[in-house]
Amino acid sequence: MKNIFFLFSLSSIISLFGKAPSYQLTSDFWNNPTFVQSFMGDYGFRSEVEPRISKSESFILREVIAKSENNLEEAIVYLEEKIENDSSAALDFALGTMYYQANRMSRSAQAYVQAIEKFPSFLRAHKNLGLVNVSLENLESATRHLAKAISLGENDGSTFIALGYCHLSLDRLVSAENAYRMGLLLFPGSKDGLNGLINCLDQAGRYVEVLNLLDELLESDPQNSRYLQARASALGSLGREKEAAVTLDLLRRMGALKTQELVILGDLYHNLNLYDLSLDAYQEALARTNKLSLSQYIRIAQTLIQRSSYQEGFAYLEKIEKEFGEGRSKDERKLINLLKAEVLQATGKNQQATELLREVVNQHPLEGRALIQLGQLAWKSGDHEYAIIQFQRAAKIDEFENGALIEHARLLVHLRKYQQAANLLERALVIKQEKRVEKYLNAINNLALSARKKL
Repeated sequence: MKNIFFLFSLSSIISLFGKAPSYQLTSDFWNNPTFVQSFMGDYGFRSEVEPRISKSESFILREVIAKSENNLEEAIVYLEEKIENDSSAALDFALGTMYYQANRMSRSAQAYVQAIEKFPSFLRAHKNLGLVNVSLENLESATRHLAKAISLGENDGSTFIALGYCHLSLDRLVSAENAYRMGLLLFPGSKDGLNGLINCLDQAGRYVEVLNLLDELLESDPQNSRYLQARASALGSLGREKEAAVTLDLLRRMGALKTQELVILGDLYHNLNLYDLSLDAYQEALARTNKLSLSQYIRIAQTLIQRSSYQEGFAYLEKIEKEFGEGRSKDERKLINLLKAEVLQATGKNQQATELLREVVNQHPLEGRALIQLGQLAWKSGDHEYAIIQFQRAAKIDEFENGALIEHARLLVHLRKYQQAANLLERALVIKQEKRVEKYLNAINNLALSARKKL
């Protein structure tokens, strides 16, 4: 049984944390002085990768710069009136940059496109158009123009990091990793670059490298909850559950562990056979004001019951009912009652279990689990006819046919009706081939043969 929960816990921790710190470009990226200076430039131009400007256009640009210092909109209107089809691409570039300053991204992109049409090897226009397209989430276009800028000689770290972001968003992990690594060489310490690289490695399943990078980052920022969460994920992915639990417990003591993560901590403690700690985490999760879905709490109760912690499981179910009150669906009430009945049966309270199961069946006539369990309880009390009826009802439900046939066969063996039992097991094997059932069928056939010989 433990292996079942082991797998559940690892898949949970991967799905919930399996996210490294967000790789979305942050305000630190867009507002970094290095990036701003690189993007805005000084309106000067390099002849080999940027267009020439005439003396009159140089005068226009000086006027634009002077006007923009006092009134950006006035400068934009002034420049719009000066641009003509045969004017330098430099003017379109300047206009695109001012549109960007005014947060008019679509117009900014149009201006940069016009600049590139006039001067195809315009490095800064390609770069800025790529960055504007990142803001507009036109990532394919952004990728092309950022790569073109780099091919023309751009060597600014922020450009590589933006390119890495585009590739990662488009699931191009190798290209993204290469871009992020180059970006970090040119822009050391960039959180956007580091977070992006962690995501690349994580999505590629290279968890040891993720862990090494996170440990390095945590040396200088040991209280970073996102890094600690990512560390727990990497450890879980590597099957290092004890270390994952220690990391999550650190987050818990920091007050940074969310309710869902607290449940995962309980699952990990459960796998490590630390049942008291596991129950403590589960109970704290239920007591949190920020609730999870009821089905997740029911799953916790099921975990407790399946490890034979019947008292704790039953108490947890009662707490669930108290916490959620009437805010439970019909199906959720059914699941809770089925688990309660399982506990009652396991602890010898068969009459209470039977009453609860009959209530379930009255409301859910096709609930095969309840029908099979009712049959088992009736068999135990000696009411074989009622038990057989319940097994037969359950066998008419596709999902439960196999299990119902096997339970019915077991009862018939108890009654020494070996041939009828064998017939039911043969039907069960048609539905699902199982070694244990084959062995059971062989044993019954031998019993039937021995019985005939005695006659």
